[in-house]
Amino acid sequence: MMRFSVGLLNEYGPNELVRIAKVVDGNKKYKNLFIADERLYKNTYAQLAIVAESTERINIGTGVTNPYTRHPTLTAAAISTISEISGGRAILGLGAGSPMVLNPLGISQIQPIETVCAATDAIRELVEGKEVTMKSDVFAMENARLNFVSGDRIPIYIAGRGPRILSLAGKMGDGVIAGAGLASVAGMEYAREHIQKGTEDSNRDFDDLDIICWAFLSIADERDTALDSVVDIIARIVKAVPLKTLEAIGISKEDAEAVKRVEDINVLRLKEIRKIVTDEIVEQFAIVGTSEECQSHIEKLIGSGVKHIAGLPFENRSYRTEEMIEKFSEEVIQNF
Repeated sequence: MMRFSVGLLNEYGPNELVRIAKVVDGNKKYKNLFIADERLYKNTYAQLAIVAESTERINIGTGVTNPYTRHPTLTAAAISTISEISGGRAILGLGAGSPMVLNPLGISQIQPIETVCAATDAIRELVEGKEVTMKSDVFAMENARLNFVSGDRIPIYIAGRGPRILSLAGKMGDGVIAGAGLASVAGMEYAREHIQKGTEDSNRDFDDLDIICWAFLSIADERDTALDSVVDIIARIVKAVPLKTLEAIGISKEDAEAVKRVEDINVLRLKEIRKIVTDEIVEQFAIVGTSEECQSHIEKLIGSGVKHIAGLPFENRSYRTEEMIEKFSEEVIQNF
């Protein structure tokens, strides 16, 4: 059965967050609600606590956190607290971070695969009440043990877009969040190829994994209105991601280099960014356009084997976040 989830940036005020959470929780077409843990926005776990208290049905979790900006012991304690508050509905989305997340804090992304692997092992043992001693290049713990145990199993979804992190997700994740840039048929085929390598290496059943296609979402009555809300963030990501990775996920070298040649995206006007970021690049990252165009994009993804999509809504001139979530459900998801 096709599943849909919602992702949010950690930027909403408490009242607006409660309204959005209740819309998602009240719509049985949505399975999970993820909140980002990146840059210097609002505290993710405080926001998840608000969501836990204002919802009854949906699973809630980080979308995603990392072991560089938060020590894994603190992550284990925080997500266990959310599990306790929510009655066992917590999910942990864990990745290696990105330059957009780590650079403002002066943090180097040392040994990302090994670090996420070690963090996943440590967090699993900690939330089960076990004592952990571990040392890596990024963090260490000695006889660490949580002072409480929620008693609930907390699934860990490993997130990323690179070959090695996707293989690691297939090897040890309870689920996979195929990160931003893989929201196309070619992108998800690439993701499944590397996830499957991980499952084969660990003798796991690939079909047992919940693989989430993560996509920015902007739906509007006019395609231009929808595009205007996502091209800026897409341009910034393309600028930051290595060229080889962009080519591997399906973006042409020519298109990627055109974005990378821009010295400072901040000085460009929106219409100038729109000229540089092609529709082909946009559709690698986003489900965008009219209801009909969004439905067509999803039909292609489903035809390629995608079974779970998480949309991260970007408000546009026509629709606020909660309105977009409702419109997407009523005019697009209901057709699946």
